[in-house]
Amino acid sequence: MGRHRAFDRDKVLMAAANAFRMHGYRDISIVELERATGLVSGSIYNAFGDKKGLFRAALEHYVHGFVAERIRRFAGSGATIDDLEGLFLSVLEPPLADGFGCLVTNSIIEFGGESGSASEGIASTMTLLKQAFQDVLTRELGADAAARSTMQLITLYHGILTLSRSGMPMAELTLAVHATFAQLRAQRPNQPPLSRKKRTAT
Repeated sequence: MGRHRAFDRDKVLMAAANAFRMHGYRDISIVELERATGLVSGSIYNAFGDKKGLFRAALEHYVHGFVAERIRRFAGSGATIDDLEGLFLSVLEPPLADGFGCLVTNSIIEFGGESGSASEGIASTMTLLKQAFQDVLTRELGADAAARSTMQLITLYHGILTLSRSGMPMAELTLAVHATFAQLRAQRPNQPPLSRKKRTAT
């Protein structure tokens, strides 16, 4: 029996995630996945079982790699409301501003609450976002305000990623982000904490 050709799993999964992001799970063919990943169908089946297995692995890689890294960068320990606004503005820039949206948001639209292929990845993302947003808002505004505003931010986040696929001008979405975060800043105590940048410099 011949040896299976080795491949870079991370690179393959990121390429597959991008292909699923652009075409959707149901509409993409194995031929298109071969083209995107550089693997032949036999290698896809040997490594991931089938198209569904590749999708699950790609979505998990996307959530725990791409999404989690962005949350750590913009909403990690010590992050402020200003940092959190940067996360929202960043989804209006490449690579997410290419008109194809986010794999997780697209999966919510495609699968809804259906249990199966995308449910774990969607649930993991919601948990990551909710915890990160709530932590920042609690630090900056207090627990009561955080409880009121966390779901509002999750709705705005996925709403922007959905509308970015519609051709709506990015400038209008940017204004919506600025308006929301201006309202949050107005709820800060009279003596807001120093920004992360200032804390680091002292």
